[in-house]
Amino acid sequence: MAGSALIMVIWLIAMLGMIVYAMHAIISQDMSLTIAQKQAFRARQVAEMGINWAMNPAIKKYDRELLEQTLKEDGATFVARIRGEGGRMNINALLQGKEAERTFITTLFALWGVSNDSADTLFDRMVDWVDADSTTTGIHGWEKDDYAGMYGETTPYPFDRPFYNLEELLLVPGFDEVVAKLPDWRDYFTIYSTGKAVDVNAAEAKVLATVLIAAQGEPDVDDLERAIEKAQEFVTLRWGADGIEDTEDDDEKMDATAFFGSVGYTPDPSEPNGPATYFGGNDQTTHIDCVATVGDYRKRVVLIVRGRTGTPQILTREEVPLFE
Repeated sequence: MAGSALIMVIWLIAMLGMIVYAMHAIISQDMSLTIAQKQAFRARQVAEMGINWAMNPAIKKYDRELLEQTLKEDGATFVARIRGEGGRMNINALLQGKEAERTFITTLFALWGVSNDSADTLFDRMVDWVDADSTTTGIHGWEKDDYAGMYGETTPYPFDRPFYNLEELLLVPGFDEVVAKLPDWRDYFTIYSTGKAVDVNAAEAKVLATVLIAAQGEPDVDDLERAIEKAQEFVTLRWGADGIEDTEDDDEKMDATAFFGSVGYTPDPSEPNGPATYFGGNDQTTHIDCVATVGDYRKRVVLIVRGRTGTPQILTREEVPLFE
């Protein structure tokens, strides 16, 4: 009898131990979730703080002490960057040109490894996606009847209006080939700049070189690699005497002529839609990017505005995923 009682006591102690362990695990999980939610909210709050600092027209992109801060109260940090959105190609502005831009856009895709036939097909489908009519472009275009065969009669595709955000490009059949060949494709395109010309004061070397080669209609990858090297020399020149980006001696008043001279290219003024038409300067659209860190959590907020001084027009504000 005494042995049975001892076994019962041991069993009860074991059960109580399991209950205590389960309660501890539940409480720990709830605490971890609460802390995570608090840190995520705080990271978003700090990112917005950095955006507000960067929106102040008195702050320049080289004011690193103001754009990169560690907050005393909790050690949270933010890093904000001010860039020109005009340094990317405005895909809506390019597609408005329709047939006039066929060579440029198909050459662009070919430079990234897309076959000539696929590039031509994709161009036709992109034009049909953004134009307002129901007439099929070229021999490869797709209008509503074509999409209905794939998605059903109630499909909203194509939207028959300009792209509202870059993610809509992924909906165009064939664009997945561009994504597969060029994982950083978003670095090349925008829908917010003021025209098709790329701002030479804001564009990265890879964008400047790609636009230059594509504008000449010659999809030569070797030429592209050499052009990137030349374009990087121009970008370094743009950074001023110290050769460092975001410092006070940066030259932000370059124009297309300065770029052509730097890379050794002489445009033909008789070309109505030649390379010179794809380059400009001083686009007034600004890209503000802020990454905040709180504990193990990071938030990235992007704000694009037109006219940072006076009364700015906010074009978009979004939280962008962060990938290491």
